[in-house]
Order: sequence, then C-alpha cells, then structure tokens
Amino acid sequence: MLHINDVYEITPLDNGAIGGMARVATLNQQLKKQNPQTYFFHAGDFLSPSVIGTLKENGKTIRGKQMVDVMNVSGVQYATFGNHEFDLDDNQPVNLQERINESAFQWLVSNAKQKQGADYVPFHKDHDGKQELFPTSVILNTPAARIGVLAVTIPVNKPYVQFADPIEAAKQEYARLKPNCDFVVALTHINAVDDKRLAEALPDLKLIMGGHDHDNMRIPVGNLTVCKADANAKTAYIHRLLINKRTKKVKVVSELKTIDRSIPDEPATAQVVQKWQQIADKSFRDMGFNQTEVVTVATEPWDGREASVRNQTTVLTDLIAKAIHAAAPDADVSLYNGGSIRVDDVLKGNITQYDIVRILPFGGEIQTVSMTGELLKQVLTTGRQNKGRGGFLHYDGAQYNEAGQTWTVKGQPVDPVKVYKVAISDFLMTGKEFGMSFLTPENPGVKGIEKADKSNPGDLRSDIRKAFIGYFKK
Repeated sequence: MLHINDVYEITPLDNGAIGGMARVATLNQQLKKQNPQTYFFHAGDFLSPSVIGTLKENGKTIRGKQMVDVMNVSGVQYATFGNHEFDLDDNQPVNLQERINESAFQWLVSNAKQKQGADYVPFHKDHDGKQELFPTSVILNTPAARIGVLAVTIPVNKPYVQFADPIEAAKQEYARLKPNCDFVVALTHINAVDDKRLAEALPDLKLIMGGHDHDNMRIPVGNLTVCKADANAKTAYIHRLLINKRTKKVKVVSELKTIDRSIPDEPATAQVVQKWQQIADKSFRDMGFNQTEVVTVATEPWDGREASVRNQTTVLTDLIAKAIHAAAPDADVSLYNGGSIRVDDVLKGNITQYDIVRILPFGGEIQTVSMTGELLKQVLTTGRQNKGRGGFLHYDGAQYNEAGQTWTVKGQPVDPVKVYKVAISDFLMTGKEFGMSFLTPENPGVKGIEKADKSNPGDLRSDIRKAFIGYFKK
C-alpha cells in the first residue's frame, strides 16, 4: 500500500529538491512492478488550499481541478475527505461536486453525509448519467487475503454536511466490515490524538494510514501502528503487508520514503503537471510576481498551520502584521485575520515569492482606516474572541493587558473618542468576517478610508503579498 496525505502542491518544493506528484507516480509504478497487488491511497486534503486553486482557467476559478487532474493520471485509487476539501463551498457543495465528478479514483468515507432536502445521504459521483454513492468502506480482494478498508475524517462546520464521531463511526463500520474480510486497515484524516484513540478502540486494526498532521509520524499503539507522511508529498509511506495465506495472519512493514530527485518524473503525470504550471506561470507574471525569486531566508520556522494561525501568534503571523504596518507607516495599528493565511504548513529555509503567494493566496488591498478608539477596541476584542476561527486577528502596534483586560496603543490606553489610523485588509472592511458584521465603511466609528494608489507601483498597499515581499527588501 502506497500512502500520501495533505498534498496541496503538484510540483516539487525547495527549488525542485523535494516532493512532486510526478515522482510519486513513478514510485507507484515501481511498486506495482514489484507487486501488482499494490494500492495507492490518499488520506485527504488535496483540493485546497493551493495557489493554483485560486487562479482562473477560461474565466473560472480552478478550485482544485488541477489536483484531481494530476491524481487521476498518477494512479491514485482511493481517497478520503480531508477538512480542506470542504473549503471549496460555503453553503452548497457545488464546486466540490464538480471535482468529485472529475475524479477517476474511488472516494471512501464512513462518517460523513451530505444534506439533500431535509435528509442526509451519502456523497456521490455523477458518472454516465448515474449517481455512484460513496461506499463507507471497501474490500480489496487479493490472492493472499480479503482486506477491508474503512475511512473517517475530521468534522468541520459546514451546513451541507453531517459528520458522525470518527471513532464511533469507525467502530460501527468495523463491526459491519470484519465478518466479510480477513482483516481491516483504516484510512483517516483526523489528528494524531484521535488516531491513537481509534487504535485503542479498535486494537485489531492492522494499520492506520493517517493524514491531517503535516509532519511524518509513526506511532505504535498496541500491536498496530499509526503512520502519517509529510505534507506536499515530501515523503510517502510504503506499507508492505506480509500475509500468511493459510492463517491469514499479517505483519505490516512500513517504510517512509523520501520523494526527491533520486526518483524520476513519470512522463504522463509530468506532462499534466507542466500544463497546470504553465497556466500558473502566466497568471503570476500577469500579477507581477517572480515565482523563483528568493525573498528571504527563514532562520526560524514560519508556522502557517491553520491550527496555529487561528489560535496564537507565530513568527509568520507577526512578520505579516509588521509588513502591513511597514506598507502603511502612518498607521497606529495594523491588523488582519488569521484565516487569510492558507498555506497550512511550516516553511523553513529559502522563502520565494511563490511561497509568499502560497501563504496569502487571496491577496487583497491594505486600507488605512481612520476609526474611533471605541471601534478599534471592539474590533480587537472580537478578534480575540474569534480564537479557533479565521477571524482570529493578528496585529502590530496594539497590546492587550490580560490582567486589566485593556488595550493600549504606543503604551497608552486606547481612548474611546480619539481617532486612530488602522492599516487593515480590505476583506475585514466588508463586514463578512465572523462576528464583525459591524465593521463596514458605514459604521459611524469609521471617520475615513484611504485606499491604495494602484497606479503607483511603489504603493505596496495595493496587494498584501507585495507588501510582505517588499518588507524584506527594505
């Protein structure tokens, strides 16, 4: 079994040194030559977030189409949902359904259903005029044994999908599946703590092929092991199942394989990757970005993981806040929402312009908004209350006193009637962020808005990504 997880980039990273789906496709072919009974699994998170996914092809936002295209040709056979698959839609899974319909691989999920009218029904693929319902599990019929595979994913808050508890759903599916096969393995997209809980709840599982955590891990739990590869196909797990045909006893030998230049590109996959990269290259040039230019070197890890940037300050979030402030030096405070950071990864070493766009794929203008201290406090306080959400705010120039629960700017308590200049992302001024419907130009606390001069290339407020790049060119 070949297993990857959390792959957002179709091309190699670190100047081509590591990762790349065309290399993984070669590995898959090599394994199939060794053993035709090789199965290729993806443990979720591939449709979003990605830079290419935010671009347009023929006037329509790509939204993961490139990844399905690459996964189809690379030979992926089975995949489960990751939480980011549900990023494509807010209220109805229109874009998600398009990607599902385009996929040639089999989707599996034991604990998620989609809303249909007043009911919840299995997800499906529209194929040849028919609806093919997602199975809750599958049985692989091999010469040595019948292998059951169940799949569970982490619940997310979307109105069109209903989730059962992953552990309870897995237990129910295991009970249904096991009488019809020799043993069962699990494909999961849940955090490592829950993978351990799953292993403890179902100790007779032979293997858990996991995702969601972006760093490789191998966690023994009793007689089985939880395995996760590194994000973006930097590594892949090869699980060799040694089966006694008579007793059906199985020994799993798992090998973490580094995906690097030692593995050649598989030609057909490389051709599809190149097609999408050419689309991206043109879009980047049109936007004024030089993808390969090294902007800076991250001597400390830049933590852009969703669980981090929506809950706390990191080196990365602090740098972005400072960059926004530097682009609007007359501002008293700069602030932006953690949800605008979409890389969901930890970056180290050389940081290119492409990496900056990966971090902030949606871009957006920086506006200098004059607002009363009363409104500023309301914004900052709401941002703190949004912990765990995309509306969790990061800022520079303001400080919060935990003991007194008060805000200060330049060491002084925020004056409710004083007018402060705040450098803020244009999205936040739409009132669409969670809990911030009050933050619009019509709010009486807004006394003026200075927008970027987009005709002036030197005004870095025109695009937060250019402001971030420019911050390192000072």
